[in-house]
Amino acid sequence: MAIERIKKVTIVSPKRADRQLLKTINRLGVMHVTDLGETLPENTVLQYHKASTADADENLRKIDFILNFMNIFCPEQKSFAQGLTPLPVVTTPDELNVILKQYELDEQYRKTNELDEIYRQAERVISEIESELRDLEPLADLPFDIGDFFRPERTCLLFGYLPAKKVPLLDPNIEPWSHLAWENIKSPSPSDLEERTTGKKEERIGMVFAFLPENTEEVRKALSTLEFEEVPLPKIKGKISDRLNELHGDLDTYQRNVAEISRQVYSLAEGHRVGEGRRPLSILKAYWTNSRNRAEALAKTVEGKWLHVVGGYVREKDVARLEAILREEFPDSIITINDPAPDEDVPVSISVTHLFKPIQILVEMFGLPRYRNFDPTPFMQLNFYAFFGICFSDVGYGIMLVLASLYLISKTKDYEGVNLFSRILLYGGISSIIFGAITGSWFGDLYKPEYLGEGNFLLALQERFVLIDPMAKTVVALIFAFAIGVFNQFCGIGLKMYGAIRDRDWMSAFSDGLCWLVALPGFIIIVTKLFVNTPPKLFTAGLWLFALGATGLILTQGRDIKNPIGRILGGVVSLYGIMGSYGIAAFVGDTLSYCRLLALGLTTTIVAMSFNLMAGMLRDIPYVGMFLFILLLLIGHTFNFAISVLGAFVHSMRLIFVEFFGRFYDGGARPFHPLQFDSPMCVMKKSA
Repeated sequence: MAIERIKKVTIVSPKRADRQLLKTINRLGVMHVTDLGETLPENTVLQYHKASTADADENLRKIDFILNFMNIFCPEQKSFAQGLTPLPVVTTPDELNVILKQYELDEQYRKTNELDEIYRQAERVISEIESELRDLEPLADLPFDIGDFFRPERTCLLFGYLPAKKVPLLDPNIEPWSHLAWENIKSPSPSDLEERTTGKKEERIGMVFAFLPENTEEVRKALSTLEFEEVPLPKIKGKISDRLNELHGDLDTYQRNVAEISRQVYSLAEGHRVGEGRRPLSILKAYWTNSRNRAEALAKTVEGKWLHVVGGYVREKDVARLEAILREEFPDSIITINDPAPDEDVPVSISVTHLFKPIQILVEMFGLPRYRNFDPTPFMQLNFYAFFGICFSDVGYGIMLVLASLYLISKTKDYEGVNLFSRILLYGGISSIIFGAITGSWFGDLYKPEYLGEGNFLLALQERFVLIDPMAKTVVALIFAFAIGVFNQFCGIGLKMYGAIRDRDWMSAFSDGLCWLVALPGFIIIVTKLFVNTPPKLFTAGLWLFALGATGLILTQGRDIKNPIGRILGGVVSLYGIMGSYGIAAFVGDTLSYCRLLALGLTTTIVAMSFNLMAGMLRDIPYVGMFLFILLLLIGHTFNFAISVLGAFVHSMRLIFVEFFGRFYDGGARPFHPLQFDSPMCVMKKSA
């Protein structure tokens, strides 16, 4: 378990072999290609290779267009678990070759584009029809031809609604009504719609008024005093009812067109033959993504009139293979292998044994170590699984997690990331069984006689393996959690010291490592006297340890300050943690954080006991009591299992990333990423 040794590689080949060379490098998947143009001198005949990603980008655009159009009518169905951990498509070179030969992407894009145009047009027309229907439906009962309403040339017509109580005020014998003619029209008014929505109704009558054009302003002003509500009529021919029937017919036609498009797209998206379904599109998308990556890598190379140069990094274990393939396929090429320069930013690749590899994904989440640092993966194996087991300490839940993990492992052999995560849960489940047995938690307290009867099997197992009951001896369990925190803090400081020694930084090893490892035990002994009777000799030893370590810290923690007085003052404040690599305040705070181990473990047990208690109260109900007892146990413990496993994982990660890594680890290196068929949506599996 270590950071793999990396070699710097430069390949000089004839210019005619440039693209074929990149294809071979891509096929081998062992070389991390770098940008050579950044290291070229100013006056050089070499220049960047001109490579274009236009073809790949165009094909990717077409594929995305087809997939997005499929998702409109046939969204991809995923389970909750698949949504959390999407699984890529697994393919082989043989299947890829078949798809490349038989799948007509341009033709499929043309058909999809035609369907999309028809669909967009239909959607636009449907929207217009529905908008017109909303405007015309309130006027459906108008009995006259709307065309007649706009036909008069010397007379103005006005349609609208007038409150019924205002109608008697229309007296043809007085001004200005003597200049008008009107007629009542039976038609539902806006007040009828208002009644349906608000329950209130003010009776209004539809009316048509006729008057001379020169009286328009006077008539409108007079009608407004009677609360007349004018309704503009659409300029159509025929009755409103006839237009509505026509619109409904058109709407049905366009909706059938959309339904037919949906049927065709559904058949295309769910098909299983070559040329149908999402699978070939996903594989093609991975292929063209790989082609674009190859073109981008080619653009990082340089060339002259006759030569082509590729630079990058190769893992030491792959050098012989790379050299053998290049000698065989490119005999005119020259390959140069060198060690990276001491100050070079080398990409990092970590080699971990199969048993310990799952934890590597957590290290990668935090950030890879620098090339010349050490791999922290071995040092977090015991910590993480122990933390997880304590937080999730229950034998029953641990067995459930082991079974679920084994199932996931068997189903995800081709998906490395998900498979490694499943193995983390497997090891965490085993740890949970161990700590659950030690603390005597078997689905909480389900082993009690009041639930399963006297002398039940779980009770016998619980009594045999239990060593400490955190519910009964909470203080002892809390001290144990503190002890774990102190131990991990010391381990972190020790690893800080180890890293400094590897770099031959003796001052950092002494001041940031050894001094704290001397001062902190003394500080613990001194503080312990506040709570228990500490033997005088032990207390004196603690004082000497703290004084010795503190003196070293005061003299060295401010070593970067030039002023001697400032250097001493910097060392003094560094004891608290205001400046410097660490501090007593940080030590106390980080140690207290380990109380969450006890809190999470107790929470898991207490919630389980609560469900047991509720289920026990239902068991004595006649006829259905036992059924309700079992049902509530299943639902309750499944719920507790889900929330507890999430809490155990998150808090265990926090204790590692913050309280442990924070003491010694400095991540952020760039990963070793060889040029290869690499896509999150598709995994290439070797052919049989």
